[in-house]
Amino acid sequence: MSALRGGGGFTLLELVVALVLAGVVALLVYGAAAAGADTQARLRERGLAQQEARAFRATLEDALRNARPARIRGDTAFNLDVHRDAGGRPRDRIAFVTAGAFPPLTADADWAVTVEPSPRGLLLEAVPLGVAAPVPVVLRLPGVTGLDVRVLAISRLREWTKRWVFPSLVPPGVEFTFWTDSGPGGGRPLRLMLPLGGVQ
Repeated sequence: MSALRGGGGFTLLELVVALVLAGVVALLVYGAAAAGADTQARLRERGLAQQEARAFRATLEDALRNARPARIRGDTAFNLDVHRDAGGRPRDRIAFVTAGAFPPLTADADWAVTVEPSPRGLLLEAVPLGVAAPVPVVLRLPGVTGLDVRVLAISRLREWTKRWVFPSLVPPGVEFTFWTDSGPGGGRPLRLMLPLGGVQ
């Protein structure tokens, strides 16, 4: 045992390697935690967007199913304005009167409903009629920047058309094609048959 043995500590190189490895492990743990938090935030945002879309569609469908013809001759019950922007994207607008049924459009009043695209999404605005201080209901469907609307004609042919010439009546059916910035949205158009539509 002629070799001299140093103290029982670590060399400087061993300490540096241990610190570098600890730093790498800490960075990996931090990166994994940040990625998990980011994924969770995106899932939460996607879930909220899906809830908004479901609420919008349910309210729109309920309002249209309860759309009613004008009660007074000459009043407007349903109006379809057909528009296109400079790029050719449809920007149709509909306005109609509905007897509310389910919240947020309750049955205690008739509602004047407008559906039209906006830069921030498809907008549904409903204002109660005959209320002293009306509080409008505003719903938005994000991502939808264009709207193409067709109505089912009151004719023997029962064809879908872009013209509605009977403002005091409600059409028998309405078809919506939602557009995004990249064109028509995925999926088939939303078609609704209206119980009080047509000649009553």
